[in-house]
Parts: sequence; structure tokens; C-alpha cells
Amino acid sequence: MKQTIKYVLAPLLLAAFAAPLPAQIEGIVRGILDHAANQSRQAQPPQQRRTQPARQTTSRQSRRPFDGTWLATQSKVNPQGQQMISRTFTLIIKDGKATKTLDTTNASSPDKPFYASIYELQRRWNYSSIECTEQGTSLTIQWSPGQLADWAPKTIPNPVVEGFGTPIAETSVYKLKGDELTRINDPNGVVYHRAK
Repeated sequence: MKQTIKYVLAPLLLAAFAAPLPAQIEGIVRGILDHAANQSRQAQPPQQRRTQPARQTTSRQSRRPFDGTWLATQSKVNPQGQQMISRTFTLIIKDGKATKTLDTTNASSPDKPFYASIYELQRRWNYSSIECTEQGTSLTIQWSPGQLADWAPKTIPNPVVEGFGTPIAETSVYKLKGDELTRINDPNGVVYHRAK
């Protein structure tokens, strides 16, 4: 009986230790190959190494067509010819929401100062979208009333600055063509250009 156990025990022990052997060998071989690959990469001079450029996760085609920063400028002389008005619009559209900044500079004629002896007034108005509706290449934005954010010179009191006009809530309709966004319901036809 002792001899039977001896003959049965030897194959059982061999089978128990042989089962993990292929997995262990595979792990050892993989480790050797990985180490060799790393050594050959490190042996290359830096200028011969090739690196893949990082792929952008979003392409311009996968973005919403209106998303981005848009800029427009406009200058005109008021009907009485007493002042030059220059306006710069910055429109930022992202994920169905928009903000607009209007920087306005009014320059008066030498005989008509705005306030005391001040002939130039600069104002900044901020707007937020209440609603943005995209339909193909058309975008309609319902804007909140403009909020006076800043003005110069500060020697002009706030009530006097606001007396020159406060932008009201309005709806703007824009048409997209390439990198141009044209406000089509403005008598002056403001054209924005994509900045980024």
C-alpha cells in the first residue's frame, strides 16, 4: 500500500506543479521581450524617436457650427454729424448659450463736448442670451438688456453715462457662411468674423 501511495503521489505532485508552469513561462518571456523593447527604444538617439502627435478629441466638424468667439467692428457718424461712433462686438457662443460684449466709443465734435470738457466717452455693455435657437445655418438669439459694465473717463458720473442710452432687450438673427456670421435683422448688417 505504501508503494501505491508513492507511485500515485509522484504524478499528483508533478501535475500540481506543472499546471502553472506554462503561465509562468509566458510571463517570464513577456517580461524579457518588454525589457528588450524598452532597451532598444532607449538606445535610439532622441532625434530618431518618433512620437505620435496628440489627437484632438473634437474636430471642427463635430462641434456645433456656431460655437466659438466672433468679432465685429462698426463705425458711423451720427445723422447730425456731431459725433463719431465706433463699436466693437465680441460674441461668444458655446453649447447653446451666448454672451455679447459691446465696446462703444463716442467722439464728439470740438464744439459739443459730452460732459464738461470731455470729448470722448467709452462704454462697455454686457449681454447674456435668454434663448438660442439654431436652425441649419441660421441662429436666433433673444438677448437680455445690456448691462453697463464699465466706462471712461470715470470723471463722468454714472447717471450721465446712462443718459446717453441703455441697450434694451432684443432678438438678433444671424446667418452663418463659412467663418462669417452676419446679423441679418440689423439695418447696418453687422458681420462677425470667427476669431477662434
